[in-house]
Amino acid sequence: MWNCKKSVGLSLFVCWFLSAVLLVLLFIGPWVFTLYMTEYRGFDVDGDPLKNIKTTFAACFYPSAVFGGIIFYGLIKLLNNIKSGNIFIEQNPKLLRGVSWSCFAIGAITFAGGFFYMPFMFVALAGGFVGMLLRVLKNVMQSAVEIQNENDLTI
Repeated sequence: MWNCKKSVGLSLFVCWFLSAVLLVLLFIGPWVFTLYMTEYRGFDVDGDPLKNIKTTFAACFYPSAVFGGIIFYGLIKLLNNIKSGNIFIEQNPKLLRGVSWSCFAIGAITFAGGFFYMPFMFVALAGGFVGMLLRVLKNVMQSAVEIQNENDLTI
């Protein structure tokens, strides 16, 4: 039977798995990108257009990977808090705030890269949208923490 504990456990597993994927991509990302662009998009390996796109990719990917690491750290910490029953605590809205600002940072980085490689504009849009959703969730969580703290003071 599926329950909340299993759902949190699955979310933790996915976060750890994607963190590992991000770590691996730090080392093989440029190679995978080059393979994709040459095999599936028809770019010449030694051509200037591919070199320019690879430069844009690296300039966007590596700074974004730092913020991706911050996102995974915050989500794992948040999920561990939820797993241990610490849901309406002051730390959780702070974690959501950090995750949302990291999404906005990725959106800004990829927006700038989108002027050189158009598909990054879609990543920028997604980063901004997810960041905004998380800001709303953070505000809901912050209100719930305040209500919980107020209820703890009443008899």
